[in-house]
Amino acid sequence: MSCEPAIVKLGDERVLKFKCEGCEHGASIEESEVCMREVVRALAEYPAVSAVVLADIYEREYNGPSLAELKEVAKIFKAYKHWPFAHLAPTDCKRCESERRQQLKDALDVMPGDPARAREELEVIVRELRARSKRGAEKCRRCRATFIERALTPMLSSLKRAKLASIDRKNREGYAKILEALIHPCFMSSRFALEPPAGAELVDAYRVGSSEVRIYRLRDKLQHLYFLILPEHKIPHKQVLLLHRARQALLKQRPEFEPDPLRAREQLTHLGGDLMTKLVVDEKLDVAREDVEELAQHLARFTAGLGVLEVLLADARVQDVYIDAPVGRTPIHIYHRDFEECLTNIHLTPDDAKSLISRFRAISGRPFSEADPVLDLNLGGVRIAAIGHPLSPEGLAFALRKHKPTPWTLPQFIQARYLTPYAAGLLSLMVDAQTSLLVTGSRGSGKTSLLGALMLELLPKFRVIVLEDTSELPIEQLRVLGFKVQSLRVQSAVSGTSAELRAEDALRAALRLGESILVVGEVRGEEARVLYEAMRVGAAGNSVMGTIHGATARDVFERVVYDLGIPASSFKATDAIVVAAPIRPRGSVARMRRVVQVTEVRKGWRKDPMGEEGFEDLMKYDPTNDELEPTRALTGLKSQLIDDIARKWGTKPRDVLRNLELRAEIQGALVEAATKLKKPELLEAEFSMRSNLVLHALLEKQLRNKQVDYREIFKCWRSWLRGSAREYAGV
Repeated sequence: MSCEPAIVKLGDERVLKFKCEGCEHGASIEESEVCMREVVRALAEYPAVSAVVLADIYEREYNGPSLAELKEVAKIFKAYKHWPFAHLAPTDCKRCESERRQQLKDALDVMPGDPARAREELEVIVRELRARSKRGAEKCRRCRATFIERALTPMLSSLKRAKLASIDRKNREGYAKILEALIHPCFMSSRFALEPPAGAELVDAYRVGSSEVRIYRLRDKLQHLYFLILPEHKIPHKQVLLLHRARQALLKQRPEFEPDPLRAREQLTHLGGDLMTKLVVDEKLDVAREDVEELAQHLARFTAGLGVLEVLLADARVQDVYIDAPVGRTPIHIYHRDFEECLTNIHLTPDDAKSLISRFRAISGRPFSEADPVLDLNLGGVRIAAIGHPLSPEGLAFALRKHKPTPWTLPQFIQARYLTPYAAGLLSLMVDAQTSLLVTGSRGSGKTSLLGALMLELLPKFRVIVLEDTSELPIEQLRVLGFKVQSLRVQSAVSGTSAELRAEDALRAALRLGESILVVGEVRGEEARVLYEAMRVGAAGNSVMGTIHGATARDVFERVVYDLGIPASSFKATDAIVVAAPIRPRGSVARMRRVVQVTEVRKGWRKDPMGEEGFEDLMKYDPTNDELEPTRALTGLKSQLIDDIARKWGTKPRDVLRNLELRAEIQGALVEAATKLKKPELLEAEFSMRSNLVLHALLEKQLRNKQVDYREIFKCWRSWLRGSAREYAGV
């Protein structure tokens, strides 16, 4: 084994790499004096590197603060290595010069591999010289003082500024607390910190398949650390070596794989398994058959799959994954359902980024280059956005947003305190009354998820046409539940490879498809004019629902009228606006998603529509109680919307309000039952839809008698709930 390093380029970075395979000293700077000495000596010659890598069966990478500490020692070593030490002894007396030169040489020899011991040895020399200075001739005392002042003190002062030289050196454990390596098996390029930072507080732990997740609170950073431990990190050394050899054989063979990434992965799994099985049989290795199969899966995941991203995306609590440019400088960070924004212990490499973009490009069938630096695609239940140069000057970056595997429901939103039972009742009523409804809010406020939940409040008998440019609404899940949904996809032209389908053209086509409920994924451009004209003349059929960006109902008005050029008279076709927002209670760093406003759009504008006559809040968020509360306009029957629904249904506004209260009571009772029985599946889409159908059946039965008893309906519904909930939940 040779400790001769090589300078390797990874993207725009220069890495100092040592080949440590088979070295008797191991491959750990903090544990081995030999490793530290060779690395520090190399850094003294090549200080302008961004990382140091010790490559063995497991690779250890040192960068960031750890590398900075090593560079500090290397800088001190280089500064004193060729220092002339002119004041070792006075010119007229050379008696002590050779001894002192040897003492300094010994300290410098020790310094690269054990800087703390070098400091201790220099301190011993200083103490001994000072003790001897109390006796002896005046000439010798002056000589010793000069040596201490001009040679030893500067070197000691430099060393004391370095953390690595300041530890309590009973053993090398102190170095491990300062030098944190990112470690990964040789078949994996993603790098992991295998120890949490000092002072991190463990607050949660759970498993994702065979991987372990630990959540730590980082008090100094006011955020959390998502600490992932993969099964690949626990593979026995002999199995890692077997996998490494199979990987090397594959690289030499360069087999041709299917262009389809999923089929290529299957091929790689089989081929890797065959290679490892042959090695086990030929060399009579003690590796079980099931272990070989598992190793083949590991190889495929980190060669043809998405690597560590697969584990992150498999975690039901992880909602978003972010990889910022330049890749590798900062760790992956995520948005966690329970702990919000979290750092992780994972660093991707530039090679990882290139591999990912190649797979995404192959899956999407779309180009990605400097001429087309943006790539959007859906992969299973994940929406992926990738950007590159020149849009991102520092290279590739990715954002992966997971769709919930099952649609959100209003009862689930109640349980998450996103809205109240009364608000859920009001929204359910508005959907059932076929109002034109816009859901607004900032990115990440949950507006698309809320729109999907509102679609579940529709009766399956109605036909629904959904217009989207990116698949985010739960269309397939609704179809499985029996809803009649026709999806229309808007797609922009990409480098001449496909025809552009404009949103307004798709909307016109939707309006020709007959009477249907129209759901628009997001209202944002020219289609708004067609949409509002359809709403205004009733060409949209039953009702219209959609999302639009905005912070308040009045923001939506400004966006639609001033930005999108829709006449204010047409805007009045909107019946209500629901506003969602992330809330930071009292300026806390924690964020909570809430519905903060439900506003009706009044029809009889005589003055400025932005004035009091234009809008009326029906519900408004109270930050003191952290609750969405009804206004007097709603409870006092002063709402135009309630009046309009009453006219449409041929009843009285008070009956409409009782209908709302019944729905609110039912939504709250569902959440209560699910909590009491500890059966969250009662809040899922299937049971929520069944509950809605039962409610409508009970209402229809009462309406046939021409008199509705809402208490009796709730009593019958609750009886159904007791039986069905226990049967459905297997109680």
